[in-house]
Amino acid sequence: MTAPAVDQKHQEQRAAQATVTAAAVRALWMRTDPDDLEGSWLAQAAVAAELIRRGQLAAAGSSEPWLLAAVGEGEGTVDPEAAAAAAGDLTVPLVYPLLIALNRLRRGFSSAMSVLSGAYFLEMVTRTLVADAGRIADMAGMIARPRVVSYVRVVELPACPRCIILAGREYSLSDGFLRHPRCDCTLAPRRPGDTWRLDSPRALFEQMTPAQQRRSFGEAGMQAISEGADLGQVVNARRGMTTVTRYGRNVRATREGTTRRGLYGSRAAKFEKAAGARYARAKTPRLMPEEIYRLAGGDREHAIRLLRRHGYIV
Repeated sequence: MTAPAVDQKHQEQRAAQATVTAAAVRALWMRTDPDDLEGSWLAQAAVAAELIRRGQLAAAGSSEPWLLAAVGEGEGTVDPEAAAAAAGDLTVPLVYPLLIALNRLRRGFSSAMSVLSGAYFLEMVTRTLVADAGRIADMAGMIARPRVVSYVRVVELPACPRCIILAGREYSLSDGFLRHPRCDCTLAPRRPGDTWRLDSPRALFEQMTPAQQRRSFGEAGMQAISEGADLGQVVNARRGMTTVTRYGRNVRATREGTTRRGLYGSRAAKFEKAAGARYARAKTPRLMPEEIYRLAGGDREHAIRLLRRHGYIV
C-alpha cells in the first residue's frame, strides 16, 4: 500500500514547496548580468537567502499541522525557525553557483552555458535545503510525541533507485535520514499497533513502466531485477547518500571551492555580509533531533527537554 493519506498529502505538499522555492531562486539567478556575474549576483544575495529561508520556514511549518492530524498533540510545538537554522549555513549554496559559472567561463564555455551550470546547482541545493528543514522539523515533532516509536521512509514514484531500495524501511528515531541532493522522500510516524505497510522496493519496481525501469536502473539492471535479482544487489544504496543535514558544513562543494586559489574564501565573506548576519553559521552547533534522541538513551522526557534546550520545540 502507499502511505496513509495524511502522510502522502504531507509528502506532496513538501515536494511542492521545494519545487516552488527552487524555481523562484533559479529565476532570480537567471536575471544576473553575464558580463558582471559576481557583482549582479552579489546584489541579489540577500533576496535569494530570504527566498530560501521562506521556503524552509514553510516546509518546517507544515510539520506541526501534519503530525497533529496524524498522531495528535505532542509535548511541545515545533519551532520552524530552529529547524531552518539547523539545515545549515546558506553562504555556500549562494556563492557556489557563481564559482561554477566563473569556472566554466575560464574554461571557454559560453556565457549561457556557464550561467545554466550555476542555475542547476543552485536549484538542486535549494530543493535540498528546503526538504532538509522540513525533515528536521518532522523528526523533532515525532520525538516530542511519545506515542511515536519509529519512522518509516516514504518513497513515491518517480524516485531515484537509491531511494527506491530504501522504500518502506523502518528506522529508530535516533537514526539519521539518508538522503541525497534533490531527495524528496519524507517520514511517516509509526505507533505501537500500527499495521499499515508501505510498498516494498520490488512492488515499486513493478509499478514502473519499462521505460522508467530502464532509465532508473539501466538496461542490464532492469533485466537482472526482472529475472529475480535483489534490488539491493543491483543498486548501491549508500552511494551519494548521507545522514548529514547541516548542508553548508558538509557539502563536497565546500572542499572543492576552498582549493581553487582562494576563490571561495575571497568571496564567502562578501556573501555573508550581503545575505545578512542572521544567515551566518552559529558558532555553537545545534544538535540534530536524532542525535538528541540517541544521547537521551531512549529517555523520552530527557529527549524532549533537550529539544526545548536546543530550540526545536517550545
